[in-house]
Amino acid sequence: MPSQAVRRISIRWLPEPAYEDTDTTALNVGGYFIDLRSMTMLWYVDRAAATFRWTHIVDSLNLTVPDDAHFEKLPNGDDLEIGTTPCPHKDGVLTDYEEVWRDITTRDADSRPSWILQSKDGSTFIGKVGLIYLAVQKASGVEFAARREGYESEYRIWKCAFESGNQAKVLEASTVVKLADGEAQKSVEGDVVSVDGVDFVFRGVSMDASRFRIESKPCFSFEQVRHSPKREDFIILNKMISQRLSHSY
Repeated sequence: MPSQAVRRISIRWLPEPAYEDTDTTALNVGGYFIDLRSMTMLWYVDRAAATFRWTHIVDSLNLTVPDDAHFEKLPNGDDLEIGTTPCPHKDGVLTDYEEVWRDITTRDADSRPSWILQSKDGSTFIGKVGLIYLAVQKASGVEFAARREGYESEYRIWKCAFESGNQAKVLEASTVVKLADGEAQKSVEGDVVSVDGVDFVFRGVSMDASRFRIESKPCFSFEQVRHSPKREDFIILNKMISQRLSHSY
C-alpha cells in the first residue's frame, strides 16, 4: 500500500461553513495514521492523534469513538473526507463533518522507505513519509508531547517545524530516521526495533519509495536482480538498497 503525506485545507462542522485555523499534517502508512494539528500563529497542539483505520489509539483529546467516514475525489485532485465524529467545541456531540485534504508527499532523489512505529508500551508513535517526520507521545491522561520535522535536502539536515510538550520524551528525526530506514528494508508489520533504548513495533511499512527509485534510475546490477525470480537475488537486492541508505542522512 503506497504511503502518503497530506495537509488539511479546511474543515467544516455541518451546517457551519468551512474554515481552517490549524497547520495540520498527517502521515498514512499501511492504514496507520499520525495526525498533528497545531494552531496557526500559536505554538500549541490543537490535536494530535495516532489511529488505525478510523480507531483512535493515542489522542490528545482522549477521543476513543471511531470516526465513521469515507473519501471522495474532488475535481482539483484534493480528497474530501465526509464523516461523523465527536465535535470538540460541541462537548463531544457526534457531528457530521467534512475535511479537505491535499497530497503533499515529496521525495528527493534518494527516496527512502516510509514507516510508522509504535512504542511497545503503546504511548508513542513516530513516523516518516518522504521528507516529513512526525512524533506524538502521551505519557498520561493530561501530559502530551508532539514534534514535526522536515528534511532539507540542500543542507541534508532535519529541521524542526513544530514542537510542543516535554521534548525530552519525543525522539528527534536525527536519532531515529537512519536506523528505522535501514530496519524497514528487512522488516514487516509487527517486527520490533530498538531506538535509543526503547522498543518500537513496526505498525506500517511501505517500500513504494524504494521501488520508485529503482524504476526511475535503473542500473545494470539492480535491473539484473529485480527481474530474477530467485529468492536469493531479492535478498541481495535488499542488501544493495540498505548499503545505499547507509550513506544517506
